[in-house]
Amino acid sequence: MKTFHNIIRPLVCLAAIATGFACERMEEQPITGPAGTSEKTPGVAITIDCADASKTAIDGMQPVWKAGDGIWISDGDDAYYGEVPAEYDGMTRATITVQGIHPDSTLYALYPWQDSAYVSKNILYASVPVVQDGNFKNTYMAVGKSEPGSKNISFNNSTAMLHFELNSEAISLVQLHNPNANITGNFKITPETGEKYGNASGFRKVLVNTKGSGVEYNISVMACTLPKDATFTFITADGRMGTIRTSVANSLVNGTYYDLGVLDDRITWDPMPATDLGAEETANCYIVDGPGSYRFPAVKGNSRKALDDVAFADVVWETVNTTTAPKKYSLASEVAYSKGYVYFRIPDSAPSGNILLSACDINGQILWSWHIWYIKGGVADQTWPSGAVMMDRNLGALSAANTSALSSGLFYQYGRKDPFTAPAKRTATNLMAVTGTAIKNEASNDERGTDEYATTHPTSFIYRSSGDWLAEEDLTRWSASAKTVHDPCPPGYHVPYESVLSGITADNTTVDDTNKGRILQHKSQTIWFPFTGNRYSGDGTIKNSGSTHYCFFDQTTSTNNMCSWNATSSAFGIGTTASPHASGFSIRCQKYVSSGVTSVLKLYANITDTSYGYPFPTFTGEAFGSRSMNWSDGTTNPLPLTSTDWHYYKSTGEFIMIMTCTEIKTAKVSLADIVRVDFTEF
Repeated sequence: MKTFHNIIRPLVCLAAIATGFACERMEEQPITGPAGTSEKTPGVAITIDCADASKTAIDGMQPVWKAGDGIWISDGDDAYYGEVPAEYDGMTRATITVQGIHPDSTLYALYPWQDSAYVSKNILYASVPVVQDGNFKNTYMAVGKSEPGSKNISFNNSTAMLHFELNSEAISLVQLHNPNANITGNFKITPETGEKYGNASGFRKVLVNTKGSGVEYNISVMACTLPKDATFTFITADGRMGTIRTSVANSLVNGTYYDLGVLDDRITWDPMPATDLGAEETANCYIVDGPGSYRFPAVKGNSRKALDDVAFADVVWETVNTTTAPKKYSLASEVAYSKGYVYFRIPDSAPSGNILLSACDINGQILWSWHIWYIKGGVADQTWPSGAVMMDRNLGALSAANTSALSSGLFYQYGRKDPFTAPAKRTATNLMAVTGTAIKNEASNDERGTDEYATTHPTSFIYRSSGDWLAEEDLTRWSASAKTVHDPCPPGYHVPYESVLSGITADNTTVDDTNKGRILQHKSQTIWFPFTGNRYSGDGTIKNSGSTHYCFFDQTTSTNNMCSWNATSSAFGIGTTASPHASGFSIRCQKYVSSGVTSVLKLYANITDTSYGYPFPTFTGEAFGSRSMNWSDGTTNPLPLTSTDWHYYKSTGEFIMIMTCTEIKTAKVSLADIVRVDFTEF
């Protein structure tokens, strides 16, 4: 009997189970003939056998066919859909008739049916889903192959299956993460045996959205070694994170069914829900100043526009801003997606660093990404001669000290939210080393020079020899006067105005030749401008490291066509190159400064139809203060700058909507159902 040694005690394989072999009944697929034929060939009767080979493969279990089971059959060229007839329901052997297939070909088979499966050079390419429903009948995956001309196919199981039970109905997500190997995704499989032939592309996790208490779950993974400290992550409906870590390495063998038993008592739970970083303001970057569990809404920047089709979340890359890459998942562990939130944990042992997290669809396509800036102790603010309140360091820097190479920070392209690595040392071109997906340089064209491509490829530095990385220039992607969905700064900050530089010149700053940068001493503050250099717009390579500081500001509010300031050993001021949007420069974020003035706008509405929602007010101009709406039906919502949100009243009648704002200059309000507006306190 095979065993799975894990966590606290050995977990014994299940000896027998009364269950079906079937997956859910498939929609009927169109039957097609071989390439080059115009008529269907006679139907070919194929015997499919899940008895001996499969029974052995599942270590004592007895799968059976169910009427309507969809089988993927291929003659090596084309794929065909076969369905188990009702007369074979509950049997271990069935005969299916397939139209159009080559009658004398070697046949390849896969259960359950997959649209994306194919055969190449006698190897079967198939997918193990990263998101599963926990049902055994949808977990079992088997493959088979016939001899040339034979019409009999015996199936072999091609995955390892884990069984467990949860009795806590509060758990909404279970995720298994193998940090060392892909366990789901696309794989190459030897069809004769079901053994993994090799990886095509895949994911290091599998997750199940749970179904309530007292339910048994089954998950399917490709054969692998599950190392010590592989993690089961659990998330509750109220946002608490829990973990189980493997205590020793375990070898998961395909065709083996591992019973983990009841998991509830083995879970180590956080005492409180994960800290919501976006509770007051959502953003593309979040500052984390200590270890613990965190979450943020999976929305586009500060728009609160929820992402569609999110299947899971993952780490894109991690760096500690040096030439040595950190250990995988040492900065952010237990990254997961559940019920509209991205969750992650900063381990107690994590060093300060930068992390890029992503939300992905079922195929692993990145839908959006967020920069997690982990700095023990956080950042500080400084007041510049212009009166602007600025961060004490470049965005992504791990130090504000002129003596530290960690004060460089990360690079950004104008109008993009995602960071790119910069030189790890001031006088060299050696980039900060990342663990995960490396940054790559790609030339802009009609495909790559788009918002969609930039969003789904956050590790692609899209270069163009001059001008914008976009195929069509767009200055509105950043704005200091109204934080945009692409703004790279964390909550409370935005890309700076050009005016923040007023009063800073080469005359009142001094050059630090030793540490390569300029220093401004202002009101007992040491303001440091490191000569970080830049990523060259022509090819993405590092230029001017140790000799020039480049920093973007908002071009839409600039007095000229420039969008950056430059500092060298001989000068400090506005850049001399117009619109170098394709360059990679630093960012120094400006803080929202509120006068504390509160404005109140009262909207008197007569709601006559509850089937229509009332749109949230939106804002233009310098609208960085807090914003909320009391709908006078017991509901209060924060109001973002721009919104697609709607409020639905549960009953008709007259309501007084009270909008309370600080530091608001302009608001846009729909006049639908408005009886009158009271501007007295606005």
